[in-house]
Amino acid sequence: SSEVRAILRAPPYTAIGWTKESPGYVFWFEGNGTGDPDRCLVGEEMIKQFEKDRLKKSSNGLLAPSPKCTKVHMISHRYAVGDNVQVRDRLTYHSFALLEWDHGKYCTVVELAYLGGLGGYTAKCNWLLDKNENPNSLYKSMPPAMIHPWSDDFSEIRVTNVPARNLKDHLEFMKLHTGKNDRFVDVRHTFSHDVRLSFSCKEHIVRYLINYIERGKTYSEIRRNCQTFAADFCAFLAGKRDVQPFHPINRIEYKNNAHYFMYESSMY
Repeated sequence: SSEVRAILRAPPYTAIGWTKESPGYVFWFEGNGTGDPDRCLVGEEMIKQFEKDRLKKSSNGLLAPSPKCTKVHMISHRYAVGDNVQVRDRLTYHSFALLEWDHGKYCTVVELAYLGGLGGYTAKCNWLLDKNENPNSLYKSMPPAMIHPWSDDFSEIRVTNVPARNLKDHLEFMKLHTGKNDRFVDVRHTFSHDVRLSFSCKEHIVRYLINYIERGKTYSEIRRNCQTFAADFCAFLAGKRDVQPFHPINRIEYKNNAHYFMYESSMY
């Protein structure tokens, strides 16, 4: 038998996004049991799509209001790995931000993770009601460009609507799926605050996230990861300076980068 090795190179535009038309390694998955149709939007174009959605819902010549983010929470957990728990597993916590909205219909999980970690893993997302279906709702909704091998050197921001109406509901969902052979272990809720930004509508949140990911696309277990992102995002939305990553190890070299959300990355 013979062996063939090949180096595959992605198009230049993939340095900043999945598609040429919509830069920004941020995706938003809607639906997932919230009452909305399943839909996965990526990058800059999702802002335009949200504006089109508001136009469709307008009445009497008035543009339909955009949902406004009202509360932010930080939650952390370990991953369930069965009986084969290693030291690394006991030290590794995933952190995310949970957003509440003024409509009170659902919440939204916002998290930073490996680039392609879902697209390259048949979208086995822990927030999906149909996670174990093959294919599940997220995988069926993903643009083809999102389905590629993952990279643990680079990052993406994942935004997922969940049926929980508030923090209590979401913690109940996580409790339901807690156990060594399920999804979560050792769930910790460590921060909650009202969102104090003047501009906190859905389209604004997307702009902040794209600004952030374009200022730094790398992933590092110490300097830039899910925990540092969650701390930055919660601090930014709440207007608080003392928000820290969940685990003490991630606090050692942590430097708050909440200002990344505010500014156009191409100007730096």
